Amino acid sequence: MNSLIADLDVSITPFFSINELEQIARETGFVQRQSKLGGYLFLGLIVFNSENLKSQSLNDLSVLLREEHGVAITKQSLHERFNGSAVQFLKNSLEGLLRKQLDVEPYLLDLSGINRILIKDSVCFQIDESMAADYPGSGGDGSKAAVRIQFEYDLLSGNINDISLNAFNGQDASNSLATIDLLRPGDLVIRDLAYVGLQALKEMVIKSAFYLCRLGTNVKVYEDIGDDMVELQFSKLHRQMEKQDLSMIEKTVHIGKKENFRTRLIIHRLPAIEVEKRIRKARSNNKKKGRNAPSPEYLARAHLNLFVTNTSPEVVPSKNVWSLYRLRWQIELTFKIWKSICDIEKVKKVKKHRLECYIYSKLILILLGWKVVWKTAKVLFTLERKALSFYKSFKTLITVKMSELRDIFLLGNKRISSLLRDFYAISRTNHLLEKKQGSPTSLELLLSCATDRNNTKY
Repeated sequence: MNSLIADLDVSITPFFSINELEQIARETGFVQRQSKLGGYLFLGLIVFNSENLKSQSLNDLSVLLREEHGVAITKQSLHERFNGSAVQFLKNSLEGLLRKQLDVEPYLLDLSGINRILIKDSVCFQIDESMAADYPGSGGDGSKAAVRIQFEYDLLSGNINDISLNAFNGQDASNSLATIDLLRPGDLVIRDLAYVGLQALKEMVIKSAFYLCRLGTNVKVYEDIGDDMVELQFSKLHRQMEKQDLSMIEKTVHIGKKENFRTRLIIHRLPAIEVEKRIRKARSNNKKKGRNAPSPEYLARAHLNLFVTNTSPEVVPSKNVWSLYRLRWQIELTFKIWKSICDIEKVKKVKKHRLECYIYSKLILILLGWKVVWKTAKVLFTLERKALSFYKSFKTLITVKMSELRDIFLLGNKRISSLLRDFYAISRTNHLLEKKQGSPTSLELLLSCATDRNNTKY
């Protein structure tokens, strides 16, 4: 236990030193000569004041710079500093943080043959319609302008693989290839339906990575029957499972008759109440969009959860596939935190570069807080078998601990262990997850999927 407590006693160099920030500012063109508003001061103003940026005017920021930092700059000059170079400066700073994350140790357990579990999704929010040329929205009844933030992280270490700002129409399926180059052998990629593209799956196999995805509703699969490849009829399959009272089966299938992409298919039969929800939602969506009623084959698939994976049954047994996939929903909780606590979507009408600076400042703040919360969650569960509420802990960090975060990550004038120990003491009594009856926590789901390589009991 003493060694685990010591895990909180971590001394790090500042994530940002003054010299480092000024170097990034010069490289991006944000600072071209001696300036009152250098990179160090600008990042501090934007990131650690980001809670107020959604309502502050340029004049408010100008007054703040004068009163707190002794820097006299007019609102017009400040307006001019929110430019493409400022956006690039914050973007490069964010990328620098991704390269300097707090720790890279495995989180809690060892899944045999799997080094990282990467989950990815995107969150979208509407912005003022004046931004439609740069950030086109969905059209229809929605805003003509919207942004999409892609987010990918490792469930085992907590390290973030990708956090990036995109236009709304930068669709998830095309983005599925965007972080392929970051994959390592032994990675397990868990993604939602929108991220399942055959080319992405092929690239994962080439890189000796694993995938676990829901099968798209319109994707045809084929099975070998004798010397022929025959399309799998899910309506017939569902009837067979119902007749034999089977809750789960596994098949080896091919995606695409021409592509002939071979994969495991794990099929779960859903309870009636879930089937009714799916069908009701599909009929409602079709009616809104003027489409025909769902086809018989679609209705048959609505009775089933369909997962494809290239993991072996020894690494991920069929009985663990659904539990492992359910971990992907943890990312939805992350997006809820971003919106309800960090107010990332609450942006007033401003010019394009100022909007982008606001969003990048929020992403930097989220990344800083993420590592503190994740490390606390790890030690809390390891020591006391208590699950941390990320929502509660993020709320405390953003609303109460902001000045301490600034001192550690920007000024570097205190040890992070001081914050971590204090935050741990608060978390073990005030940030515990209130578990719903019958619903496993994400940690319990992870543990249920772990193979016991070292005979370690969790």
